[in-house]
Amino acid sequence: MQITELTADLAKHEEAKDYLAVIEGVRGLVSVKPQSVKDPWIKGWIGRRWRDLFLQEAVNDTRAVEYASKPSLLSAVPLPSMLKKSNPRQALAERFLKDAPASEWQAEMPPAQFDSIENTTLLLCGGLLTGLLHPDAHAFPVEANKLYEQRGWRTIRADVHPMRSCQANEADIEAAFRGEGLDARMQPIEYPEPPDKVFLLGYSKGTPDILSFILNHPEYHDQIKGVFTWAGAAGGSYTADGIYGQIKDLPTERSYEYLSTLLGVISGAMLDRVGLRRLDEYDVKGAINDLRTEVREAFNRANAEFFDNLDIPIFALTAATTPLEVPNVQFMDAVRLSSYDANNDMQLTQKQSLVPIGMNTHVAMAHAHHWDVAYAPFPLAMRAASPNLDHWWPRYAALVACWELLAELGLID
Repeated sequence: MQITELTADLAKHEEAKDYLAVIEGVRGLVSVKPQSVKDPWIKGWIGRRWRDLFLQEAVNDTRAVEYASKPSLLSAVPLPSMLKKSNPRQALAERFLKDAPASEWQAEMPPAQFDSIENTTLLLCGGLLTGLLHPDAHAFPVEANKLYEQRGWRTIRADVHPMRSCQANEADIEAAFRGEGLDARMQPIEYPEPPDKVFLLGYSKGTPDILSFILNHPEYHDQIKGVFTWAGAAGGSYTADGIYGQIKDLPTERSYEYLSTLLGVISGAMLDRVGLRRLDEYDVKGAINDLRTEVREAFNRANAEFFDNLDIPIFALTAATTPLEVPNVQFMDAVRLSSYDANNDMQLTQKQSLVPIGMNTHVAMAHAHHWDVAYAPFPLAMRAASPNLDHWWPRYAALVACWELLAELGLID
């Protein structure tokens, strides 16, 4: 039977709200043949299911529910219950997901269907400036450890350098496959244990770092069961284009003073002095060059067929915001990007956040800005000088949904 006939039958089950049959049918297809995710209906189902799993977990986040239940302009004001949305799923969907139809928060799907997860590790790859905006500016700084403590799901943070080229950072990702790097609490791993099955999550520049690694390290393909791109700069960044034009002719000294000053120019949100480790490895021009639109689009054109033929599904979470919803230092970037795409995340457009291949599935467009989907709230001193650094978006629920989706699809165990 052709896959289109199978998915037509599954669509009927979904229409009849026979979700268990849909889950079983999709797992039967994807677990045996990951290339099945290229089918348009399966792509649609995977997105709907991820968003449902996200909402199922997010209703347990009292902070997020309280925030989402209020009108956006009154989110910081105590309000009587009569002025709040009474349905948590509705409130969460309408505040934290962009363009999700009412039918999704109204759906009553079952919990994630899997037995257990014991043999899989998440390899987490942070982005540009990881740890430099403030000490806890790492992807999922609290959430990854919470998952380990509550569910035993292990995370290894690839200790990717915050400012060097994608190709250079491949060495840090390879070290994570040996069990080396940082643990869920962002502490150096003292006793490395190589993981069994893995899936990778690349935040921002972590996405092109991962793609570069997969391209050049086929010996690890069998271990990799999926990739999540998280506001990933797969198609480059118009902001990086402008920055590279400003720095490409500057000297390349790697002194503490020089790098602190240069990094302060790149991101006005940074503290006056940042703790720079691995100083001799800094390659500011190489890092920014690899985020240029021209460079990333050329990479995608040259390698799209290669990635599309791998049995490694890619799942993309993008973000969308408005200039009034971003920190002060990102306001003009959000304004400029709006001329390209109103649904930008203050650093990337939707197109730039997606790997342009059939094996890529867009699971959600978060109503959030680029930092909101990964970083915890900024320190109070920094928040006092700028709005929109509180970061309300339910990151823990999103991370849970990633694990549960892959397990339900039969890709990890």
